Amino acid sequence: MPKFKMKIDEKSLFFGLHNDYERGQTATVSTPINQSKDESKWHKDIIKLFSSGLNSLNLPDVLVNKCLNKTTSKANSKLLYFFEFKNIFLDGIALETSSSFAMYVKEETDNLIKNKINRMVNNTHLGRQKLHYPITLLHKTDHYNVDNSDVLNCILRQNGGFAFVVRGFEVDPENKSLNFLTSLIALKGTLLSNVFKIQKGVGKKLLVNEIDLEEQDISPDGLVFVSDYECKPMTENDFDKLSKTKVENGKHGEQYVFDNIKKLINDFIDDIYHTSEIYPMSPYDIEYIENGVKKYLEVKATSGTTEVFNMSSGEIKFMEKYKENYTLILVTEVNSQFPKVKKYDCDKILAMRKVHPLTRFYPQ
Repeated sequence: MPKFKMKIDEKSLFFGLHNDYERGQTATVSTPINQSKDESKWHKDIIKLFSSGLNSLNLPDVLVNKCLNKTTSKANSKLLYFFEFKNIFLDGIALETSSSFAMYVKEETDNLIKNKINRMVNNTHLGRQKLHYPITLLHKTDHYNVDNSDVLNCILRQNGGFAFVVRGFEVDPENKSLNFLTSLIALKGTLLSNVFKIQKGVGKKLLVNEIDLEEQDISPDGLVFVSDYECKPMTENDFDKLSKTKVENGKHGEQYVFDNIKKLINDFIDDIYHTSEIYPMSPYDIEYIENGVKKYLEVKATSGTTEVFNMSSGEIKFMEKYKENYTLILVTEVNSQFPKVKKYDCDKILAMRKVHPLTRFYPQ
């Protein structure tokens, strides 16, 4: 059976953020497989896992009981499949870990369940199956070495210390390997409430509104880079104008690059993803795969012709970590009919003239 990719619910598995909610908020760590009665909407990609030959048989009772713990659903369920992966990769690169990562499939079996007012009602999810990949799953006995948390911590270390979200998995049945397909969403330890802008669940959960990075002062300007062959002195008014327009210009520039990415890079790239559109605190804007290798684009844009751009400390840290697969695209005259585009790698950027931005003052 050839290797295959399977998507999981967006934001169902993220790691490296600081949970600042009073009630707490964690990833749901599961993806429904057959939530709808319409079979065309079922997760056929996950269903491929069932026939991969990777299912573990004759699990110890202790491990089965860990998998059958009830969570938000109060329904009883049965364990259908259990998969343990010892050969683990991170975006195509071998992960440095001795632990294995496990996931499993459960099916709800109760015809009746208790609702919120403790009354027995029909279980509309009878027969529903979910793929579970809990962060806390730990079992290091009975010849198992499962430690999902340790695997995720190893990903955090190997990716340079950036909080990440798992968008899906790539499974290779022949090599019995699991490849984590991730996007980096913020610096490690960033507040959970500052990262997500899409509401999730009920009550005081993830934020709905756009994030005001300037107001929260969580994305410092860092340095201004000016190309050596077109240096123009920056006045206080220049900085003020740049600050007021950079958000709008940045969005226009990102969209222009995203819409024209194959023309700007090449026609043979795939898995193109506009990361910063979903995760505005990501240290890059766009990611894609080229010849099996993950590449990253940072987009900077200005309405003028001066080749100047800001980079935060997090963006610089990311650029230096991923310099071999990193390109910064500067879009000038971004609001014109024919914007101008220039590309820079890490070495060219660090060789540019650097200007510290003005200090901001906040009245009491």
